[in-house]
Amino acid sequence: MSDNWFTIGKSLVPKGYAVHLLDIRNHGQSPHMPTHSYQNMCDDLLGYLAQQNLNEVNIIGHSMGGKAAMFFGLLYPEKIKNLVVVDIAPSHYTNHNVAFHSTIIKNLMELDLSTYHNRREIMEEMERRFKDRTLVLFLGKNIMRDKKNNFRWKLNLPVLLKSLPDLSAGFDKQGKEVHSTPRTLFVRGENSDYILPKHEPDRMHYFPRSSISTIENAGHWLHMEQPKRLIMVLSTFLAEE
Repeated sequence: MSDNWFTIGKSLVPKGYAVHLLDIRNHGQSPHMPTHSYQNMCDDLLGYLAQQNLNEVNIIGHSMGGKAAMFFGLLYPEKIKNLVVVDIAPSHYTNHNVAFHSTIIKNLMELDLSTYHNRREIMEEMERRFKDRTLVLFLGKNIMRDKKNNFRWKLNLPVLLKSLPDLSAGFDKQGKEVHSTPRTLFVRGENSDYILPKHEPDRMHYFPRSSISTIENAGHWLHMEQPKRLIMVLSTFLAEE
Protein backbone atom coordinates (compact mmCIF):
# COMPACT_ATOMS: atom_id res chain seq x y z
CA MET A 1 0.00 0.00 0.00
CA SER A 2 1.38 3.38 -1.00
CA ASP A 3 0.82 4.87 2.47
CA ASN A 4 3.56 2.59 3.81
CA TRP A 5 6.05 4.35 1.53
CA PHE A 6 5.05 7.97 2.16
CA THR A 7 8.00 8.76 4.46
CA ILE A 8 10.49 7.13 2.08
CA GLY A 9 8.99 8.77 -1.00
CA LYS A 10 8.86 12.22 0.59
CA SER A 11 12.55 11.97 1.48
CA LEU A 12 13.53 11.25 -2.13
CA VAL A 13 11.79 14.28 -3.64
CA PRO A 14 14.40 16.85 -2.45
CA LYS A 15 17.06 14.68 -4.06
CA GLY A 16 15.54 15.37 -7.46
CA TYR A 17 13.27 12.37 -7.98
CA ALA A 18 9.66 12.47 -9.14
CA VAL A 19 8.09 9.86 -6.87
CA HIS A 20 5.00 7.80 -7.76
CA LEU A 21 3.47 5.85 -4.85
CA LEU A 22 1.23 3.07 -6.17
CA ASP A 23 -1.32 0.84 -4.50
CA ILE A 24 -1.07 -2.71 -5.83
CA ARG A 25 -4.40 -4.17 -6.93
CA ASN A 26 -6.52 -5.43 -4.00
CA HIS A 27 -4.68 -3.02 -1.68
CA GLY A 28 -5.17 0.59 -0.60
CA GLN A 29 -7.33 2.61 -2.98
CA SER A 30 -6.77 0.32 -5.97
CA PRO A 31 -9.69 -1.77 -7.25
CA HIS A 32 -10.59 -5.14 -5.79
CA MET A 33 -10.05 -7.66 -8.59
CA PRO A 34 -10.88 -11.40 -8.78
CA THR A 35 -7.28 -12.43 -9.51
CA HIS A 36 -3.96 -11.49 -7.93
CA SER A 37 -0.90 -12.83 -9.74
CA TYR A 38 2.51 -11.34 -10.50
CA GLN A 39 1.52 -11.22 -14.16
CA ASN A 40 -1.57 -9.21 -13.16
CA MET A 41 0.55 -6.77 -11.17
CA CYS A 42 3.04 -6.38 -14.02
CA ASP A 43 0.21 -5.69 -16.47
CA ASP A 44 -1.14 -3.04 -14.10
CA LEU A 45 2.27 -1.40 -13.76
CA LEU A 46 2.92 -1.47 -17.50
CA GLY A 47 -0.43 0.24 -18.06
CA TYR A 48 0.37 2.89 -15.46
CA LEU A 49 3.76 3.68 -17.01
CA ALA A 50 2.12 4.03 -20.42
CA GLN A 51 -0.61 6.28 -19.00
CA GLN A 52 1.98 8.51 -17.31
CA ASN A 53 4.28 8.45 -20.36
CA LEU A 54 7.15 7.07 -18.28
CA ASN A 55 9.69 5.21 -20.39
CA GLU A 56 12.42 4.34 -17.86
CA VAL A 57 12.04 4.40 -14.08
CA ASN A 58 13.60 3.35 -10.79
CA ILE A 59 11.39 0.79 -9.08
CA ILE A 60 11.37 0.01 -5.35
CA GLY A 61 9.22 -2.74 -3.85
CA HIS A 62 8.91 -4.56 -0.53
CA SER A 63 7.98 -8.23 0.01
CA MET A 64 5.21 -9.11 -2.47
CA GLY A 65 5.73 -5.70 -4.10
CA GLY A 66 9.42 -6.51 -4.36
CA LYS A 67 8.70 -9.82 -6.02
CA ALA A 68 6.33 -8.09 -8.45
CA ALA A 69 9.10 -5.57 -9.20
CA MET A 70 11.55 -8.42 -9.89
CA PHE A 71 9.03 -10.13 -12.16
CA PHE A 72 8.56 -6.83 -14.03
CA GLY A 73 12.34 -6.49 -14.32
CA LEU A 74 12.59 -9.88 -16.01
CA LEU A 75 9.73 -9.10 -18.39
CA TYR A 76 10.61 -5.49 -19.21
CA PRO A 77 14.26 -4.77 -18.28
CA GLU A 78 14.33 -1.88 -20.76
CA LYS A 79 11.76 -0.06 -18.60
CA ILE A 80 13.89 -0.09 -15.44
CA LYS A 81 16.87 2.13 -14.73
CA ASN A 82 17.53 0.77 -11.23
CA LEU A 83 15.65 -1.83 -9.20
CA VAL A 84 15.52 -2.02 -5.40
CA VAL A 85 14.04 -5.14 -3.80
CA VAL A 86 13.32 -4.88 -0.09
CA ASP A 87 13.51 -8.09 1.97
CA ILE A 88 12.41 -10.73 -0.53
CA ALA A 89 14.26 -13.09 -2.88
CA PRO A 90 13.35 -14.50 -6.31
CA SER A 91 12.90 -17.88 -4.65
CA HIS A 92 10.20 -20.33 -3.71
CA TYR A 93 9.10 -19.80 -0.12
CA THR A 94 8.18 -22.74 2.05
CA ASN A 95 4.87 -23.69 3.56
CA HIS A 96 6.06 -22.01 6.75
CA ASN A 97 6.05 -18.60 5.05
CA VAL A 98 2.67 -19.29 3.42
CA ALA A 99 1.25 -20.36 6.78
CA PHE A 100 2.50 -17.15 8.44
CA HIS A 101 0.67 -14.91 5.98
CA SER A 102 -2.33 -17.23 5.86
CA THR A 103 -2.68 -16.97 9.64
CA ILE A 104 -2.60 -13.18 9.45
CA ILE A 105 -5.24 -13.02 6.70
CA LYS A 106 -7.53 -15.55 8.39
CA ASN A 107 -7.36 -13.64 11.67
CA LEU A 108 -8.28 -10.40 9.90
CA MET A 109 -11.16 -12.13 8.11
CA GLU A 110 -12.49 -13.35 11.45
CA LEU A 111 -12.89 -9.76 12.66
CA ASP A 112 -16.34 -8.41 11.81
CA LEU A 113 -15.31 -4.76 11.59
CA SER A 114 -18.92 -3.57 11.32
CA THR A 115 -19.45 -4.53 14.99
CA TYR A 116 -16.73 -2.22 16.32
CA HIS A 117 -17.42 1.32 17.46
CA ASN A 118 -13.96 2.80 17.06
CA ARG A 119 -10.52 2.04 15.68
CA ARG A 120 -9.01 1.61 19.15
CA GLU A 121 -11.20 -1.43 19.82
CA ILE A 122 -10.09 -3.06 16.58
CA MET A 123 -6.41 -2.38 17.29
CA GLU A 124 -6.74 -3.84 20.80
CA GLU A 125 -8.27 -7.03 19.40
CA MET A 126 -5.51 -7.27 16.82
CA GLU A 127 -2.86 -6.87 19.52
CA ARG A 128 -4.52 -9.64 21.50
CA ARG A 129 -4.34 -11.92 18.48
CA PHE A 130 -0.91 -11.07 17.07
CA LYS A 131 1.02 -9.89 20.16
CA ASP A 132 3.23 -7.81 17.87
CA ARG A 133 2.79 -4.03 18.15
CA THR A 134 4.74 -3.24 14.97
CA LEU A 135 2.72 -5.70 12.91
CA VAL A 136 -0.56 -4.39 14.34
CA LEU A 137 0.33 -0.79 13.49
CA PHE A 138 1.28 -1.92 9.98
CA LEU A 139 -1.98 -3.84 9.48
CA GLY A 140 -4.04 -1.11 11.13
CA LYS A 141 -3.40 1.19 8.18
CA ASN A 142 -5.76 -1.04 6.19
CA ILE A 143 -8.80 -0.09 8.28
CA MET A 144 -11.21 2.36 6.64
CA ARG A 145 -14.85 3.43 6.82
CA ASP A 146 -17.30 2.79 3.99
CA LYS A 147 -20.07 5.09 2.75
CA LYS A 148 -22.31 3.89 5.60
CA ASN A 149 -19.58 4.83 8.10
CA ASN A 150 -18.92 1.18 8.95
CA PHE A 151 -15.36 -0.06 9.30
CA ARG A 152 -14.02 -2.36 6.59
CA TRP A 153 -10.68 -3.59 5.24
CA LYS A 154 -8.99 -1.90 2.31
CA LEU A 155 -7.48 -5.30 1.53
CA ASN A 156 -9.30 -7.85 -0.62
CA LEU A 157 -8.63 -10.58 1.93
CA PRO A 158 -10.40 -13.57 0.28
CA VAL A 159 -8.56 -13.11 -3.03
CA LEU A 160 -5.21 -12.59 -1.29
CA LEU A 161 -5.70 -15.76 0.76
CA LYS A 162 -6.54 -17.77 -2.35
CA SER A 163 -3.48 -16.37 -4.16
CA LEU A 164 -0.88 -17.06 -1.44
CA PRO A 165 0.54 -20.33 -2.90
CA ASP A 166 1.20 -18.69 -6.29
CA LEU A 167 2.61 -15.56 -4.67
CA SER A 168 5.08 -17.68 -2.69
CA ALA A 169 6.32 -19.62 -5.72
CA GLY A 170 9.78 -19.09 -7.16
CA PHE A 171 10.42 -17.76 -10.64
CA ASP A 172 11.30 -21.22 -11.91
CA LYS A 173 7.62 -22.04 -11.41
CA GLN A 174 6.73 -18.98 -13.49
CA GLY A 175 8.95 -20.10 -16.37
CA LYS A 176 10.90 -16.85 -16.40
CA GLU A 177 14.21 -16.84 -18.25
CA VAL A 178 17.04 -14.37 -17.73
CA HIS A 179 17.86 -12.16 -20.71
CA SER A 180 19.19 -8.84 -19.46
CA THR A 181 18.44 -7.50 -16.03
CA PRO A 182 18.60 -4.01 -14.52
CA ARG A 183 21.13 -2.88 -11.93
CA THR A 184 19.61 -4.19 -8.70
CA LEU A 185 19.98 -3.75 -4.97
CA PHE A 186 18.53 -6.24 -2.48
CA VAL A 187 17.98 -4.76 0.98
CA ARG A 188 17.43 -7.21 3.81
CA GLY A 189 16.53 -6.81 7.46
CA GLU A 190 19.20 -8.18 9.79
CA ASN A 191 16.59 -10.08 11.82
CA SER A 192 14.51 -11.26 8.86
CA ASP A 193 14.57 -14.75 7.35
CA TYR A 194 13.35 -13.65 3.91
CA ILE A 195 16.83 -13.27 2.39
CA LEU A 196 19.20 -16.00 3.57
CA PRO A 197 22.36 -17.66 2.19
CA LYS A 198 20.21 -20.43 0.71
CA HIS A 199 18.56 -17.83 -1.55
CA GLU A 200 21.86 -16.66 -3.06
CA PRO A 201 21.85 -19.01 -6.09
CA ASP A 202 18.47 -17.64 -7.22
CA ARG A 203 19.55 -14.04 -6.71
CA MET A 204 22.73 -14.51 -8.74
CA HIS A 205 20.93 -16.47 -11.47
CA TYR A 206 18.07 -14.06 -12.05
CA PHE A 207 19.82 -10.82 -11.09
CA PRO A 208 23.56 -11.17 -11.81
CA ARG A 209 23.98 -7.36 -11.66
CA SER A 210 22.84 -7.23 -8.03
CA SER A 211 24.26 -6.58 -4.58
CA ILE A 212 22.91 -6.89 -1.02
CA SER A 213 22.74 -4.35 1.79
CA THR A 214 21.69 -5.26 5.34
CA ILE A 215 19.77 -2.93 7.67
CA GLU A 216 20.72 -3.60 11.29
CA ASN A 217 18.12 -3.99 14.03
CA ALA A 218 15.31 -4.55 11.54
CA GLY A 219 13.06 -7.42 10.58
CA HIS A 220 10.87 -7.95 7.53
CA TRP A 221 9.03 -4.61 7.90
CA LEU A 222 12.28 -2.66 7.78
CA HIS A 223 10.83 0.34 5.90
CA MET A 224 8.61 0.86 8.95
CA GLU A 225 11.20 -0.11 11.58
CA GLN A 226 14.28 1.70 10.23
CA PRO A 227 13.09 4.26 7.64
CA LYS A 228 16.07 6.62 8.08
CA ARG A 229 18.60 3.84 7.48
CA LEU A 230 16.68 2.61 4.46
CA ILE A 231 16.52 6.13 3.02
CA MET A 232 20.31 6.41 3.38
CA VAL A 233 20.84 3.07 1.60
CA LEU A 234 18.43 3.99 -1.20
CA SER A 235 19.94 7.43 -1.71
CA THR A 236 23.48 6.04 -1.90
CA PHE A 237 22.55 3.29 -4.38
CA LEU A 238 20.57 5.55 -6.71
CA ALA A 239 23.32 8.18 -6.68
CA GLU A 240 26.04 5.64 -7.59
CA GLU A 241 24.89 5.06 -11.18
